[in-house]
Amino acid sequence: MLKKFLIMKNINLLPGFLVFSLSAVILLGTTDHVSAQSTRERLTAIEKQLNALQRRVFTPGSRFQSGNDSGSNDATGLDTSAVAAVPAGSEGQLIAEINIRISELETQLRQMTGKVEEANFKVENMARQLETMQKDYEFRFAEIEKGAGAGTLPAMGGAAASVPSGDAPLPTGSPKQQYDYAYGLVSNAQYEQAEISFLEFLKEHPDDELAGNAQYWLGQTYYARGNYTDATRTFLEGMSKYPDSAKAPAYLLKVGMSLNLLGEKQEACEVYRELNARFPNSSENTRMRPVEERKAGCN
Repeated sequence: MLKKFLIMKNINLLPGFLVFSLSAVILLGTTDHVSAQSTRERLTAIEKQLNALQRRVFTPGSRFQSGNDSGSNDATGLDTSAVAAVPAGSEGQLIAEINIRISELETQLRQMTGKVEEANFKVENMARQLETMQKDYEFRFAEIEKGAGAGTLPAMGGAAASVPSGDAPLPTGSPKQQYDYAYGLVSNAQYEQAEISFLEFLKEHPDDELAGNAQYWLGQTYYARGNYTDATRTFLEGMSKYPDSAKAPAYLLKVGMSLNLLGEKQEACEVYRELNARFPNSSENTRMRPVEERKAGCN
């Protein structure tokens, strides 16, 4: 019981830390965006003043006189009395100074734009990582709950099984111990080693009661590494070989998610409809399917 409490406590802390990190990155991106917007506004104001000066300088006979000496503002917002006060012969110097200032502001604007783009990239990357880890931990919670209900809590890090000898992909022991060892590799994000171990487990124990779970986590090793083609194939094989497995709804959900990430959105939507029809009361259908359907743009 203490071991389960510690596992659940550690898992619950991680998403909060990730949300805090994501919030910090978003705040950074918002600050850079406000600074860039302020620079754009300053640049626009100076450009308006430059345009007004150019119209008055290059209008024949104007000498900066608008015909109205009351000091009102023109359509650009420029104070005409201030313009009229410019000494004769200094118009070119004033325009040159404004051009230099505009050039400086354009440089600042480019720098700010670059910072905003960099911050946006960090936010999007963090959001993707958070989404992936959230889904991963949701499935881990479900696995832990099922294991606890059956009195077979999965071993974290493979502590319940011995270490394989030599190049053996699995340790000696019962099928349950070997499964726990392979599952521990997935829990520690050692996906390549987990792939090899689950393949060996399914080869040695294709009819074991844990074979359906092993097939699912084998597919997850591909999905977590972005190999959505092999993930789709593995989850479909799971539906074919282990249709009565507790992981059957998860197979269909992951097939749809993998197809969507491969750009096959219509096929993904068809899989989600199949999930809703075959497993309407499953948590994969009630909690996860609506979210994934929105991502795929399903009607």
